[in-house]
Amino acid sequence: MTRIKICGITTIEDALAACRAGAHALGFNFSESSPRRIGPETARSITERMPPFVSAAGVFVEQTPEEIDEICEFSRLHIAQLHDERYGPEASLAITRARVLKVFRTGPGFSTDQVQRFSERTGIRDFLFDAYKPGQPGGTGVRIENETAQNIFRELHGVATATLAGGLKPENVGEAVRLLRPYAVDTASGVEKAPGVKDHRKIRSFVLAVQEADASETADS
Repeated sequence: MTRIKICGITTIEDALAACRAGAHALGFNFSESSPRRIGPETARSITERMPPFVSAAGVFVEQTPEEIDEICEFSRLHIAQLHDERYGPEASLAITRARVLKVFRTGPGFSTDQVQRFSERTGIRDFLFDAYKPGQPGGTGVRIENETAQNIFRELHGVATATLAGGLKPENVGEAVRLLRPYAVDTASGVEKAPGVKDHRKIRSFVLAVQEADASETADS
C-alpha cells in the first residue's frame, strides 16, 4: 500500500480533512521562506488534535540540528524532513528527537550513488526525492523527469524507503504510483486553493487516485 503525505498543513480544519480522507502523514513547513510556514506553537495545537496512527513531519531548511530537535519535541513531530544541503551525514546524525527523512533534489549530476553513500555513513534509509529548481529547496510544483524517476526507484527498490514528491496532483499521481511503485507520495501545492490553504475535494481525489492505482496493481498481480 502506497503511503500518502499531505504537506504544507497550516490549520486544524485542513489537517482533519486530510486525516479523514485517508492520509497517513501530515507535513508542517518551518522554512522561513515558505508561503506555507507554520510556527511551533501552531503546529503543536494541530498535532495535539490529530488522530492516532497519523504521523506528523516537520519540514526544515534553515534550522540547526539543535533547533530541529527542540521543535520536534515541542510540536510533537515524529519525522524531521531535511531539505537543505547543509544537512549532511553529521548534521543528520545529530538529530535525535525524530526520525530523519533526508531529501534529495534530482538536479544536474544527481546519482543514486549519493544516496547510497549517505545511507552507508549514517544508517538512514528513509529518503524523499523532489524535482530540482534553482534557489527553491522544495514545493516547486514541478515533476521529476520520468526517466530519472524510474532510475531512482528501480535502483533503490528493496534498499531504502523512497518517497516521491514534486508536482503530484490528483490528475497524475495514479500514473506515477503505477509506474514507479514508490513507498510513499507527497503533495502540497497539488491539493491547494492557494499556498497553505487546502482544497478538501482535491485531497479526497488525490487519496482516491492513489488507492485506485494500488488496487489495479493488486488486480494485475
